[in-house]
Amino acid sequence: MQEKTLLHVAHIPVRWGDMDSYGHVNNTLYIQYLEEARVAWFEKLGIAMNNVPQGPVVLQTLHTYLKPVVHPATVVIELYAGAVGSSSLVVEHRLSTLEAPDTLYGEGHCKLVWIDHATDRSVPVPNDLRQAMGVGARP
Repeated sequence: MQEKTLLHVAHIPVRWGDMDSYGHVNNTLYIQYLEEARVAWFEKLGIAMNNVPQGPVVLQTLHTYLKPVVHPATVVIELYAGAVGSSSLVVEHRLSTLEAPDTLYGEGHCKLVWIDHATDRSVPVPNDLRQAMGVGARP
């Protein structure tokens, strides 16, 4: 098995309000946690997310829930490089907690497409992002 390139690690505290009536983090919050991790990674790379002519849109999100997270906890999201196409990229994720770092609570991926916001058409993934994903720059 090939080792995946670790892109970013995010720590997100679970708020009491993140819990649902079943006593664990509501399933919709996991997707928001993953979004926060991706945005933090883009910001770390210097990729602006607001008022820019081009940027990512989510094409697909898949998350497999393996174990419920309960308050109090700090979610740890590890982002890994997946496939990179000409205008799309896949960011894989693993979710654990600081309190139980060896327990896998969930895993999955998000496929993003880079678009031109004026035309709503796909454009090539920027070379600096391709390089961060471990792929060479486009000619």
